Amino acid sequence: YCDLTDCQGICCSDGAFLQPAEVRKVHKLVEKYPEHFAHLPLDYIIEEEWAHGVGMKTNVRKFRYRNKPDHFKHTKCVFAEDDGKCSFQTLAIKQGVHKWKYKPMGCWLFPLESDEKGLISPPRTRKDDPNNLGRDYPGFATYTPCGKHSEKGKVWWIALKEEVAEYKKACS
Repeated sequence: YCDLTDCQGICCSDGAFLQPAEVRKVHKLVEKYPEHFAHLPLDYIIEEEWAHGVGMKTNVRKFRYRNKPDHFKHTKCVFAEDDGKCSFQTLAIKQGVHKWKYKPMGCWLFPLESDEKGLISPPRTRKDDPNNLGRDYPGFATYTPCGKHSEKGKVWWIALKEEVAEYKKACS
């Protein structure tokens, strides 16, 4: 389970790639609630290239983690608040709506992923990590506390049952 005091929201270290509809949604939210998003830079969404292609993503700011994998940068999504909480989620909670109403799907699904075929289970090994790009970048999810496989942990579909249920609703 997410423990921001331990991990400092390291899953947010690279920002989040967004679907086109999510980009529009984010712009509308920032325009509608400027006081809630006053901490954002002007370029809060940027275009970036990644091994899987080019896309729009949330920008990042410098952030010093107490403990991070060597290949992770010392950056954090600009939508993360000082305490590590997501400003999309804190806005939803403040408004009394579902906590993930405004949050990009890739963020609330993490460490799960989805593709055109549906939900993808978290990788069990670093070799299976879809972001294992070789020696210089050997993975992402499997290097985060909530994405590491644990023999003593719960089975993913039980531990992430809320995410799985919300995913099913979003896709229906």
